[in-house]
Amino acid sequence: MAGLAELYLEFLTTDRGGRRSPISLSANAIAPYRPRLRVIDGDQTMLGVEFVDGPDKPVNPGMKTHATVRFLYEPEICYDALSVGARFELLEGSRPVAIGEVTRR
Repeated sequence: MAGLAELYLEFLTTDRGGRRSPISLSANAIAPYRPRLRVIDGDQTMLGVEFVDGPDKPVNPGMKTHATVRFLYEPEICYDALSVGARFELLEGSRPVAIGEVTRR
């Protein structure tokens, strides 16, 4: 079974390069949100995740929230860099749209 992590996220405002529209992070989203995380001050490896729990309402650019992700490619890919306290960028393609911190594993 793939690992899970709880995250604190700060979505960038649109004028800072963030998303232009809200995103659903809840378990009931029509389509799962599958961005990548890149640990700040890490080795720049992009780690694929899927959001499995989050706020019931969509998250707008500029908002802060908590959510839970599942590690998509574990055990083939090592997710040890996402330890508690690790800071990361959330990327859509190569574009950072949020920054965050791992709060629990």
